Amino acid sequence: MGAVVVGGDYQGLGIVRSLGRHGVPVCIIDDERSISRYSRYATHTVRVADLRDQDASVDTVLEIGERLGLDGWVLYPTREETVAAFSRHRDRLAEQFRVPTPAWETIRWAWDKRNTYGLAQELGIPVPRTWYPSQPSDLEAIPTDTPLAIKPAIKEHFLYQTKAKAWMARSRAELEQLFARASALIGPGEVMVQEFIPGDGSQQFGYGVFFKSGEAVGRMAVRRLRQHPPDFGRASTFV
Repeated sequence: MGAVVVGGDYQGLGIVRSLGRHGVPVCIIDDERSISRYSRYATHTVRVADLRDQDASVDTVLEIGERLGLDGWVLYPTREETVAAFSRHRDRLAEQFRVPTPAWETIRWAWDKRNTYGLAQELGIPVPRTWYPSQPSDLEAIPTDTPLAIKPAIKEHFLYQTKAKAWMARSRAELEQLFARASALIGPGEVMVQEFIPGDGSQQFGYGVFFKSGEAVGRMAVRRLRQHPPDFGRASTFV
């Protein structure tokens, strides 16, 4: 039994190295010229045309699995759109692979940040003030005395068009301008405006957990030491 890593960016490279060092064969599937394909631990590397379309990506993974004889291998998605695709088509994929990705009933709470923040508020977990304007007139109710983040409810729809995770508005004029720009790209229904919490990467923490049958069997807490770009970026160093 081996592992199928779908997406070979730095997240995928970490999986490839960790499993490869334990003698686990690894197949990397990617639609980009990513770093993981050059790892010494890569057993198979397959370049495909597109992994952004969810239905097409599932068809592609199944075809590669059948062609390379990967029955029973474990699927590891590394991008949000492939996580969503595997959760929505979990039963179909499970006929050929082992699929640790939970079903859509679970994933949907993390996939759409409107669901995430709503659930957090129901559970009494503090979150930044967040607004969901559907039209320019809704912006009048949003105070602009502190910086605001304009960000998407669904990451992939915004990220691939802008190459950014969020935009910063420091005035009402900037808020109106950036809201109009974001709405033109992804539609006003997916644009969120959120209170910006000051602090650099050292004030940001992550908590990763591996659950089995509802029980946390592995966990890790990390703090960012550095990120790029500095305001809304990816972590480049963890501790």
